[in-house]
Amino acid sequence: MTRAQVTMGRVGRIGKLSLVLAFVLGSLALAPRTAAAGEEDDLQRQIETQRAGVNDLDRLDDLRATTDEITMLRTWLDEAWSLRSKHEYDQVREVLDRCIAQAELVRQKISAAKLRAQVQKREATVNDLRAKITGKKKALQDTQIKKKALEEPTT
Repeated sequence: MTRAQVTMGRVGRIGKLSLVLAFVLGSLALAPRTAAAGEEDDLQRQIETQRAGVNDLDRLDDLRATTDEITMLRTWLDEAWSLRSKHEYDQVREVLDRCIAQAELVRQKISAAKLRAQVQKREATVNDLRAKITGKKKALQDTQIKKKALEEPTT
């Protein structure tokens, strides 16, 4: 091998190494964007899932006990969507965590309102039965008084 061929071989190896290095660095430069795009898609999916959940909660709230909380939840989901479009993913996660807690609060308030309505209905039934019992006792006492009056000998 001549000295020129050896030099060309070294340049070729250096060229290959620099090409590989450029490829690796280029891949690394693209990696965060790909991860961010995947993260953005994941956050978008979470927001859309929670929005669908809000609609379900709204349908469950037939007593309208949580309208303010549901409105606040929708506002927070809009805020999360806005932050997602600004690529502020940490803040989006914080808002989504707040939304999850708010949705749980809404579920519990809906359950409490339904149980409260059930208790009120049962208390009304008990009060009606007590009134009927009181009426029947009075009627029984009146009947017993009439019976005694009829059984007494008339003199």
